[in-house]
Amino acid sequence: MGVVKVSDIANFLNTSFIGENLELFGVSALSDLKEKTLSFSKKNYENINQECLLLVPLNFNSEGSKISFIRVENPRLAFAKVLKRFFLKKRRTFISKYTTIGVSCSIPESVTIGSNTIIGDNVTIGKHTVINHNVVIFDNTIIGDNCYVKSGTVIGEDGFGFDFEKNGLPVRIPHIGNVIIGNNVEVGAKNTIARATLGSTIIENGVKIDDQVHIAHNCKIGENSIITACVEISGSVSIGKNCWIAPNCSIIQKVKIGDNVTIGIGAVITKNIEDNKKIMGFESLDLRSLLKVKKRIAYGE
Repeated sequence: MGVVKVSDIANFLNTSFIGENLELFGVSALSDLKEKTLSFSKKNYENINQECLLLVPLNFNSEGSKISFIRVENPRLAFAKVLKRFFLKKRRTFISKYTTIGVSCSIPESVTIGSNTIIGDNVTIGKHTVINHNVVIFDNTIIGDNCYVKSGTVIGEDGFGFDFEKNGLPVRIPHIGNVIIGNNVEVGAKNTIARATLGSTIIENGVKIDDQVHIAHNCKIGENSIITACVEISGSVSIGKNCWIAPNCSIIQKVKIGDNVTIGIGAVITKNIEDNKKIMGFESLDLRSLLKVKKRIAYGE
């Protein structure tokens, strides 16, 4: 990373700047603002004495301001884009000598794979995808371009499916499908994505999955949906496009969730959800209060 001028950032954002065309040497938080750095603010700020560049809202009041600034529609989003473009060290492309790769795999030279990762047979990985350390990717998995898989994740192992003999003995149902992951998908650390019983478990383009998420066999996650930490998604669940699933949600098998759905923290989903709904679970209620609420709303009837 070299020196970045304010004018470089303005040109990248396809707009103009106000103030000095400073040379910037890094970024800093607004709460700990340092000289010659970039930061952002969602509101007006006064009494900033440092020479710096702020990305600010369109309605930013510049009266009496001595800082350099650029007005943008979404300062946080613009900051993320500028940070990625100018201030991040470019990742080195390599495949670790401690990685094991099976037969009949398709892995372009632009792919990065960390140490102690195991790639099964007939795996396809797209261009510029990064796979971190200690990842296991089972046979026949397909991963698209520009994906990011964090450490400790397992993709494409057997799902959890059983039927039962008359005496109650569980009999494993073989899972002979695969996992298909689209382009620009992020899979967090210590995730499990099970392969399908038949067919495919599908993660569509642009999906972002946080750490410690479980996605069971035959699920389908729609484009640009966000699955946050510790979500459990049971088998054959379908989640639409542009959804937000908050931490610690549990979703029962075969549920269908529409597009543009928001599900709040800790919710337990047992029924289908239509498009554009916002579903929130109970907050912390003691058992007596919870039973009263359930009786009042005729829950389960």
